[in-house]
Parts: sequence; structure tokens; C-alpha cells
Amino acid sequence: MPFVSHLRAEQIVIAPPWRGFGETVDGLLDQLVKADRLSAPVRDAAASAVRAREAEASTAVLEIGVGIPHARIADLRTCVVGLAIAPGGLYDVVPMVPIRIVALVLSPITALEAHLRTLADIATLLRSVELRALLLRASDTPSAIDVLHRFARGMP
Repeated sequence: MPFVSHLRAEQIVIAPPWRGFGETVDGLLDQLVKADRLSAPVRDAAASAVRAREAEASTAVLEIGVGIPHARIADLRTCVVGLAIAPGGLYDVVPMVPIRIVALVLSPITALEAHLRTLADIATLLRSVELRALLLRASDTPSAIDVLHRFARGMP
């Protein structure tokens, strides 16, 4: 699956201290820089692009408590993803509807089809109530990545 194949344990953050959409995006982008998946200049371009995309329309899927902020970036060569999981919630799009799982997707500007395929893959994967419950109970990143790989294998 495209999403899981791009995700490594060092790109996942469990129970981060962030609160709010902006802090969550910045925290995930900083984690991707730390994991050597993004350079600092691309990180800054991604922060602006993700915020601009979110200003157009929310990327949250309210009924399942998942956010999928995303953008296509000119100076990116390959798809880069990050994942944040927080049982207490990372941000609220509307009052009393916490977003507990955030999957960030960055793709090259020229990779529209791959970008859309990755977004569809995430949306399909995270529709599973069981997967979300297991992710929210994961105590560490290896556990989270194992759960994701197990569920991704069962997808078409």
C-alpha cells in the first residue's frame, strides 16, 4: 500500500505534546526533518502549502476523528508521510470532535496521481474501527507500524 510503504517508525509520533492544527503540522514536519525525510527549506515550503490547503477546506474526516493534511511541493522528489497518534486528541475541527490520528502527506508537485492514490489509501485504511483502536492503544512506534502493516496486507 502506498501510505504504509512510505512510513517508517521514525516518521510516527505517539502522544506528542502538540495541541492545535498548526502545532501538529509543525511537529510532524520537524519529525520528518529529524528523520532525514525533509530538508529545512522543503519543510518550510511544506508548512506553508499544508496551511494554504487546509484554509481551502478542512482535511479532517470528522466521523472517524482523523486528519489528513496534505500538499504537493515543488522541491520534493518523492512522497513523504508522517503520522501522529494521540488518544486525547491533537486538535478539534469543531468543538467536542477531537482529531486523534493525523496522517500528513507531502508529494512532488508533478505526482498528482500518486498523491491522490496515497490519500485514498489512507482514507480506506483508517476507516477500520479496529485499526484506529489499535493505533490509539499503541505504546510505541514499532507497535504502531506493525498494526499498520498487518491491516495494509488485508487491503486490495
